[in-house]
Order: sequence, then structure tokens, then C-alpha cells
Amino acid sequence: MRQVSDPKLRARLKRLELRARTAAEGLRGGRHVSPLKGSSTTFAQHREYVPGDDLRRLDWRLMARSDRNIIREYEEETDLRLWLVVDASASMAFTSGNWHKFAYATWLAAALARVACDQSDQFGLFLLHGEEVKRTLPARGGEAHWQSLCQWLAEAEPDGGGNPATGLQAAASQMDRKGLVVWISDFLGPPQEAATVARQLRRQGHDVIALRTLDHAEVEFPFLRNTRFEGLESADVLRADPNTIRAAYLEEFEAHGAILRRALRSAGVAFRRMPIEEPLEIGLVEFLAQRNARKPGGLR
Repeated sequence: MRQVSDPKLRARLKRLELRARTAAEGLRGGRHVSPLKGSSTTFAQHREYVPGDDLRRLDWRLMARSDRNIIREYEEETDLRLWLVVDASASMAFTSGNWHKFAYATWLAAALARVACDQSDQFGLFLLHGEEVKRTLPARGGEAHWQSLCQWLAEAEPDGGGNPATGLQAAASQMDRKGLVVWISDFLGPPQEAATVARQLRRQGHDVIALRTLDHAEVEFPFLRNTRFEGLESADVLRADPNTIRAAYLEEFEAHGAILRRALRSAGVAFRRMPIEEPLEIGLVEFLAQRNARKPGGLR
């Protein structure tokens, strides 16, 4: 990894590392039981059956009482491999404030990698520029590896376009071991395709978290005057009076978000919208604390 000489890049890297370390302080809790489930005899939890699960783990008694397909999971003490899949497409450059969605995504990734580093776990990174994986940092552990990851994130600029699910599929083909996949994106693509790829990861034995980074202007559409809207991943331009299209935009945006949330959760994916105006140490800690309450181990 080359030395950072650009003063602006150094400042960006310093800010990223500081934010990551601050958020990680709220996530530390020592070593935990891994969410990777093995052949141990220590029972962990029940969950709904996902196609591809081992049928020998079906809990027939519980299924008879609940009329649902239920799987028994068992704990296995093992080091976690954290795979961070970060959307660096052009749409992630959108901002209506002090930073864009991609900057916030890099802070999320660096904070989670910091926790993995502190727990002596391995972590790797995939940067998706549209539908392509343009940069891959192999999974390793240690302080030097975390600093390399932070530098990669600080150097990256959002560009490219396409379906985020296609990029995730490309990243998944390079994962050499099952682990915890954290997919960070604005998810501005077909919801069902995102769920299909996530479900494939679950069948391969990965645990999956989806964090959706959005700017408040995308969620609230606060524009008042005649506005020129430019496509970030296309050359499309629209001039419009926001008052005439607000209702239709908000209805379409919320419908897309609801379908995405339901589809991912039905695929067994933990999902949360992460407003980029929300302090990192609040949103991320809150989400993982809720996840801890539902499932042993938190990040693990």
C-alpha cells in the first residue's frame, strides 16, 4: 500500500479512521459466539427453513405445533470472516448536505472492520463500481490490514452504474469461505433481484446484513422550486416543478423500499435503512444491539 501524500486524501483518511474508531467503541463487547453454525451439540436457536438447508436439522415436533418449516441451529466457536461489500456506484455520490452516501458507506465499513480487527477476526473488502468488482482486499486480520482497508476506502470515488445485485453476485463468487456478509448500498435496483442474490448467499452458509444508505432528500423530496434533476448513472435530465411530481415520487419510492425490505427479510437477511444524517455511532450501535437481542453474538 503506497503512502498517502495528497493532503486532502490524508484529511479524508484521518476523518474516516476517527469516525470508525468512535463508532467501534460502542460495538465492542469482547469475543462472542460466531453466527456461523456448525456441528456442535450446543443449541443456538430456531429459524425458518431456507431452501438449501440441511433437512436433517428440521425440528419436526416444533413444525407440527407451528405449521412452519423450522430449522435447529447450533453454536460453533470459530473465528469470524467478515466480508464487506460496498456499493461505489455513481448514485452513491448523491448528497444534499455535507457528505454523500458513499462517504457514509465507507465510515460504516471501516467501523465494522475495526470491530472485527479488535476481535482478532479476519475481514475483506469488495468495492462495487456498478455491476463490477473493481477492487478486492483479501480477508486478513490485524492493525496494518485495517489501515490498508481505510486507505482503500478513502481513495475510492463513486462511479459506474447498474444493478447492485449483479455486483454482489460477482463479489460472492470470490468469497473463499463462508462468513458474515455486510452489504452496504443505496439499493436502487430491482428489489427481488437483490433478495435472490442474498438468498443464494444464505444457501451457501453466509450470514447476511443489508445496510441501506440514503440521503434525506431522497426520502423526503423537499424540493420547492422548479428544479433540474440529473441522472447520476445516466445522461438523463428532467426539469420539473417538484410540487407536481412529489406525491408520485414519494409513493413510488416508499413502495420500492417496502418491497425491498420484505424481500430481503424473507430471504433471511437483517436489513436496516441508514440515513446518512444519522450519527454513525447511534445508527450502527442501535441496529447491532437490536440484532444482539434477537440472535446470539452480535457481529458474530
